[in-house]
Amino acid sequence: MSAGPNARGPSAVVLQHRDDAPGGLLIDVLAASGLRSTIVRVDRGEPLPDPGSFTLAVTLGRDGSSDEPVGAPTTELDWLRQADRAGTAVLGVGFGAQTLAVALGGGVDRAPRARYGWLWVSTSIPRWISSGPWLAWQEDVIRLPAGARLLAHDQVGPQAFIAGGHLGLQFHPEITPKILGGWIAAGRVSSLDSQGMLEVTSREYATASVAAERLLTTYIDSLAQRQR
Repeated sequence: MSAGPNARGPSAVVLQHRDDAPGGLLIDVLAASGLRSTIVRVDRGEPLPDPGSFTLAVTLGRDGSSDEPVGAPTTELDWLRQADRAGTAVLGVGFGAQTLAVALGGGVDRAPRARYGWLWVSTSIPRWISSGPWLAWQEDVIRLPAGARLLAHDQVGPQAFIAGGHLGLQFHPEITPKILGGWIAAGRVSSLDSQGMLEVTSREYATASVAAERLLTTYIDSLAQRQR
C-alpha cells in the first residue's frame, strides 16, 4: 500500500477487487500527475476509508454480472454516494463504471452480445477521448444516470460518460499487456481467440497506451483546475 490520505498534497484512493485487475497504467498516470495513491484491496476485506479525505476515488473492475443485485456490494455503492456528497471526484473503470452509474441513479442491463477485445468508439470529444483502440471486457451495458453526459459509445451502448465531475469508463484504459495476458491465461472466456487477441494487442497497444495516458491525464488535470 502506498502513501495514505494523511500525506501532504493531493491524493487518490484506488479500490481493487481482484488480484489480476490492478490499476496498471492508471497508477503510473496518477504518480506522474502528482497524486499519491492508496490501494484498498476490497476483496481482502480492507476497510473503505473516508472518501472525503481524497481528491479522487477510483473503483476498478471485479467479477459479476447484472444478474446480481447491481453486481456490487451495497457498502461500496453507499461509499460512492458519500464521495459524491463530499465533493470527491470518482473515476469508475470497467465494472467500476457500472457501479458508479448505479450509485448515481442509473442502471446496468445484460448486453445483447458480450464484448471481449479491442474496439473503436464514436466520441463527442476526440481531442480527449479518441476513437480507439480501447480494450473492452464486458457482458453488460450501462443505463446512464439522469443528467449524465454521454462522451463515447459503440454499437451496443455507452463506453464513457461524465456526471457531476465523475467519469465512468466502460472500456479499460488502465490495461497493460501483462494484465491482459493474465486475463487471457485465466481462460474465463471460453470462446475467446487467445492467440488472435495477443496478436492484435501487440499491434495496437502502443497507440492505445498513448490514448489512455491522454484521457486519464486530461481528466486528472481537470480536477486540479476545479479546486482552484
